[in-house]
Amino acid sequence: MRVIVQLILASIAGGATSRRGNEKKHGIDEDDFVFVDGLRLYDSDGLHYLTGINYWACMNLAAKPSDGGNYSRLIVELDQMAAKGINHLRIMAGSEGAPTPQPFRMNPPLLEEPGKYNEDIFKGLDICLAEMSKRGMRATMTLGNEWQWSGGFAQYVSWATNNTPIPYPESWNLSAPPQRETPGTGWGNYTKQGIDAAPYSDFTAFSNLIYNNSQAETWFKDHIKTVMTRRNSVNGRLYTEDPTIMTWQLANEPQASDELGRTGPYDIFLTPNPDDLLFPWVERTSSYIRSLAPKQLVSVGLESKQGEYYFKRVHNLSTVDYATTHCWVQNWGVYDMYNSSAANLKKAQDFARDFMRNSSRWAADIGKPVFLEEFGMARDNWENKEKEYPYLSSASTSHKDAYFKVKPSISN
Repeated sequence: MRVIVQLILASIAGGATSRRGNEKKHGIDEDDFVFVDGLRLYDSDGLHYLTGINYWACMNLAAKPSDGGNYSRLIVELDQMAAKGINHLRIMAGSEGAPTPQPFRMNPPLLEEPGKYNEDIFKGLDICLAEMSKRGMRATMTLGNEWQWSGGFAQYVSWATNNTPIPYPESWNLSAPPQRETPGTGWGNYTKQGIDAAPYSDFTAFSNLIYNNSQAETWFKDHIKTVMTRRNSVNGRLYTEDPTIMTWQLANEPQASDELGRTGPYDIFLTPNPDDLLFPWVERTSSYIRSLAPKQLVSVGLESKQGEYYFKRVHNLSTVDYATTHCWVQNWGVYDMYNSSAANLKKAQDFARDFMRNSSRWAADIGKPVFLEEFGMARDNWENKEKEYPYLSSASTSHKDAYFKVKPSISN
């Protein structure tokens, strides 16, 4: 959940345009909910397009300084985004862990233990939504996470299994070398599999136990209800009655689970498994969210890297309003950030073009819009290959710039 959100409509070549996409500068009316009609989104002004960004740390940034917040930075960044025409933010509405800092995750967490919330972080979420509404911005509220950086599913499973240690995969360790002059302030580096990190397959197997662990699922549903039924302490709006919240999203990148639950983050285009535990979990959870918020939209947060069967099976539910995709060519092994060749870049471009084209076609098949919620590429890090830190920002962006110019060439 790291870079940019864009909207791709399944019928993008249909010729519809919007002159008012980002015109709302003075708040969102109390009854102006976004709704889906066929392959498009609408609000009270008509056709609604999204131009958005992932702003996952909003609630922590809006919290008190003693909790790591920075209100002035929040306001500056929201104003900057609004000035650039951003009208949608995808933010976290859940983070889990003990109140003492834990590795590889955002701190302080919203949920310190089942049923115990940090009210200061909750108030940060209230502030975030209230400030977004003033600027005419809509939100996707992501309620859970497959990955460890917010606690996520693994923390619920750990709680439900007597605090079983989480088999963390390769994760960013801020305290690792190289460091700046002040220790612990970066840059940091990834932990190493087999030394201080488990295989991703072990981690996803652990996280995916939430699909069939009744206690973990119950606690997650309790969290969903607590967030969705909250009244904003800043503007007095019930979350379920606030059109600033366009969408409730089940989780960030829930993963498919084979019979052993050992599907890693790099597994794409999976063999269809009709009995995958992901499917009934999505159906149960989306139905529950719909029952609490019939005026707002519901999405899953799936990357859709698994192929056509998973895309359609997950998204073709009456309780899911639109499809989602994420495209990470480096994470999925399609692109090598240390390879400067034109062939390496072309492979990534071709993959992204086909990925977007296929996602759009599959979404049209089931009659729903599709969002490309995340995409990204590293800098030209072959320039940093012999340096201590491979992600130095001094590297150029020639491949990244060319990659971002890819167009899907979608047709009806």
